[in-house]
Amino acid sequence: MLRRWGWRLGISPAFRIADDAERWLVVDAILAELRPTTLYNPLRAHDLVDPILDLIEKAKQELVSPEEYARWAEARLAGAAEGLERELLTRHRECSAVYRRLEATFLERAVLDHDDTILYAERLLRDHPDVREAVAGAIDHVMVDEYQDTNYAQARLVEALAGARGNLLVVADDDQSIYKFRGASLANLDRFARLYPQHRRVILDRNYRSHQEIVEASRAIIGAAPPGSRIEKHLVADRGTGGTVEVWRAADERGEVVEVAQECRRLLEAGADPTGIAWLFRRHDDMQAATRALQEAGVAYVVHGGRGFFQRREIKDLLAVLGAVHDPGDSQALLRCVNLPSFAVSNAGRLALGRAAHDRDLPLAAIIAGELPELSADDLGAARRLVEVVAELHAQAARDDVRDVFYAALERTEFLGVLDDAEPRLRGQVGANLNKFGELLEGFADWSDDRSLGLALRYLDILRNSRAADEIATVDSGEAGISLLTAHAAKGLEWPVVFLGRCTEERWPGKGGFPARLTLPDELVPEPAPEGEASRDEERRLFYVASTRARDRLVLVHARRYPHSYQDERPSPFLTSLEGVAGVGRRTIEGVRPPARRQVAVPSGAPMAEIRASVSDIAAFKDCARRYAYRAVYRLPVPASPQQWYGTLVHTVLQALAARRQSGADAGPDDAARLWADAWEASRGPKGAHAELRSLGESQLRRYAASPGWRDAEPLDVEQPFTLSVAAGEVTGRFDRIDAGPHGERVVVDYKTGAPRDEEALRRDLQVRAYAVALAREGGTDEATVELHWLQTAEVSRLRFDSRALGSFHFQVESSARELAQAHRLHEFPPRPSSWRCRRCEFRTVCDEGRDA
Repeated sequence: MLRRWGWRLGISPAFRIADDAERWLVVDAILAELRPTTLYNPLRAHDLVDPILDLIEKAKQELVSPEEYARWAEARLAGAAEGLERELLTRHRECSAVYRRLEATFLERAVLDHDDTILYAERLLRDHPDVREAVAGAIDHVMVDEYQDTNYAQARLVEALAGARGNLLVVADDDQSIYKFRGASLANLDRFARLYPQHRRVILDRNYRSHQEIVEASRAIIGAAPPGSRIEKHLVADRGTGGTVEVWRAADERGEVVEVAQECRRLLEAGADPTGIAWLFRRHDDMQAATRALQEAGVAYVVHGGRGFFQRREIKDLLAVLGAVHDPGDSQALLRCVNLPSFAVSNAGRLALGRAAHDRDLPLAAIIAGELPELSADDLGAARRLVEVVAELHAQAARDDVRDVFYAALERTEFLGVLDDAEPRLRGQVGANLNKFGELLEGFADWSDDRSLGLALRYLDILRNSRAADEIATVDSGEAGISLLTAHAAKGLEWPVVFLGRCTEERWPGKGGFPARLTLPDELVPEPAPEGEASRDEERRLFYVASTRARDRLVLVHARRYPHSYQDERPSPFLTSLEGVAGVGRRTIEGVRPPARRQVAVPSGAPMAEIRASVSDIAAFKDCARRYAYRAVYRLPVPASPQQWYGTLVHTVLQALAARRQSGADAGPDDAARLWADAWEASRGPKGAHAELRSLGESQLRRYAASPGWRDAEPLDVEQPFTLSVAAGEVTGRFDRIDAGPHGERVVVDYKTGAPRDEEALRRDLQVRAYAVALAREGGTDEATVELHWLQTAEVSRLRFDSRALGSFHFQVESSARELAQAHRLHEFPPRPSSWRCRRCEFRTVCDEGRDA
């Protein structure tokens, strides 16, 4: 919606979404510039960045603008006496000024955050009737799932989309409202009832997931909530009885995790599917002991999410490489670099280097360049190669963008060789973390005009200290193993067997968080919080959500002692709700010994992995499976090419141009040129090194906007996503544009910035074939037309396909998706080496076959 209509609010169609790190750094810079008296302390300049961000996030979720916030503060200050009240109101006024500057900075840079997208979308529909008619008028029915987890701004957006028709269905469970920390409020349920007094309430009282024993136990847990804080429900299990609920008590944490790990092993040896077992926790930190116990038991596992990105070995190594490149005299960084596979120095050699640096009081680089009889010839040769590479990269860093230095460092140090040393199960995680590191540098380049390595390292250091980017990169390993995740992450999922760990008072409900240092005034919150919003109530709901993930068996485990606890820990008070529930088993875990480590075999004949892949993923896989794996499975970092950036920018302008035409505004060559100029200014891509692309883009867009391919077109939709269901899963894609054809048929339009290709080659193209099949499927027709619009020449290639061709194309897409799913299941991605293909591959330095070719 904002891509197409945001220009009405001054939002560039080329806007991008800021991540948490960028938001943190922009607010930090604003504080340093404005230096508000109650918010800025030069000795602790960063202390209030996180609280201010939380406050602004809350304001956006309550649709409170900076101007409204400032007016409130000024009005209160006018009548406030000197003292604490006036100081607090002054702080609110200064917070509104930071909020206003943040909003202006983001709009100037064509940046939005996630809350902005909701806020501006709601504002568009509220203040622009023609946009409301174009968007909401095309929607007959609106359905919202998990409505209890919406915030005020999201509720207002839903109401605007439903419009005057009022055909609105919301599905909500007040017992599963667990996202207050993200702004969700149960107040939206009361608001819904007030706005739609004629609504019909349907109680969904049949549970299709769990056996009755689990349903009864879960009901006892949530039923102990304070009266009036929830809607009473009496659930009945559709599956009847046959489940088990158990409460285990161990002497200490070691006994708890070992016994659960052994039980997982017994289940797997009895033939259980490892993907049918989950071990849930309140916090990620509690998983460390569990993963060690599973490793000892030989049980494969998959950890979902987690923090500690900057503590990962590969990230520490990468920071050491870049630190040494920035300052070759950094002996500590160089000493860590001699651990890298391509510069491996023996343990004795590393000790000798460290001792020499200490005794001689010289930089390690200087010592390596001289005589060092304590080192073997091999060790000295490896160390000198490292110093030589670091010196060359240091010279490059003095003149080049940090992103270029980063990719050069990966290649020159053969850093991606760390994948070879990682366990197969961890390679995907290592690759994803390196890819995230590259994304952080991209974020730095978006934030700063000075893209030097030194400033980038300072940026990363701020992120590390602020924990704004400390989440480990998410990765789908594709390996079968039991799932370890938090209760929050488990929402919406289910498993036959669920273990819920560390069910103690310290964790459930815990002591509650610290009160917020900055809070939005209650007078500015449109909907007051109802009963049940207290921290303990939400923790009970979270415990209930975790318990209801189990289909057949629920095991709640706690121990008497944990590391760093100096007294016995009490069981969670939520467990006391189960004391009167019939059929709940109880067990005390005696002393346990872990079994000898032996990997449990995953049963053969496991079903083929179900995939969700884009058309471009499948095309890349067919071209070279190894290259696909490096990019999509291991997610190795690769630089974005100028061609990719240019193509994305052109597509963004054409999308905005189509929106203008649909709204009745002018959409000719001059309008295309103006949109291009705005998008160019807003973009933070490699335009400095490729300034010639600005004039190229303008000339191509002017030519195209004056051509029949645009002038005579009747756009029906733009950027329309599609999904093709196939036996192996789903194939996804996106149509650039859908036009009305001469006979009323729907025609797919795909923009191409490259040179035109002949019709025979286009008819063989997998993307063209997939588009044709998807269009025919969506329209329920046995014919399809695909047009390729070549922006270089403004030519149009028009391809029509009959039912016979579409059947053949569907078979090709189906079989290609099946091959991809099979490759994921077997973890086999063989290369297709050739001198032509490998010379152009961004992974040739890490692929042995590619390097040879």
